[in-house]
Amino acid sequence: MLNYLRQNDSILFQGDSITDTGRREDPAGMGSGYAGIAAGWIQASLPEMGFRFVNRGVGGDRTTELLERWKEDCEDLRPQVLSVKIGVNDVWRILGSWNGQHYVPVEEYADNYRRLLDRALKAGTRQLILCSPTTIDNGTNREVSELLAERRDIVKALAAEYRALYVPLQETQASLIEKRPDIAWTVDGCHPSAAGHAALAKCWIETVVGTL
Repeated sequence: MLNYLRQNDSILFQGDSITDTGRREDPAGMGSGYAGIAAGWIQASLPEMGFRFVNRGVGGDRTTELLERWKEDCEDLRPQVLSVKIGVNDVWRILGSWNGQHYVPVEEYADNYRRLLDRALKAGTRQLILCSPTTIDNGTNREVSELLAERRDIVKALAAEYRALYVPLQETQASLIEKRPDIAWTVDGCHPSAAGHAALAKCWIETVVGTL
């Protein structure tokens, strides 16, 4: 069952607001989203493994901001396992009042992501877990959906290139939205609801650990 995690591993979650979810105001430091749910469920199910979970997601971050804070929030922490979910903010700022300011083109996104992974591996990370960026606007905005699909494909390709584990969060979320549109999977078209975060956590756990 535990092909990717080892005894006493430090497991770091990185990303934007969907990973952050108030972790800086949470005494446990994990927030109320998929990262905290996944960590809590794994620790409750496998207390003997001695895992240590850390969340350093920051709301609003793009791959650009991750690079700027990577030494403090990844390299210095020296996690054995690194989970990354990033891309929503790289994309959606092409819309509305942003007028494309701070939008990260696909080539830059791929280059930024590769630099993040290279630096983490150099700092001692053993296992990479790459999560596809989640959906925006419940998939109804075609331009954004296509741009996010491009980033999803990049993440999937990087996972193969780096022999990382790929977690299909975007695909899982899109499938649930299509199958059960009567359930509020997001609160605003982007940020997951309680059910949405639970679904992402379930996907992460099943991919990384298996059935608990």
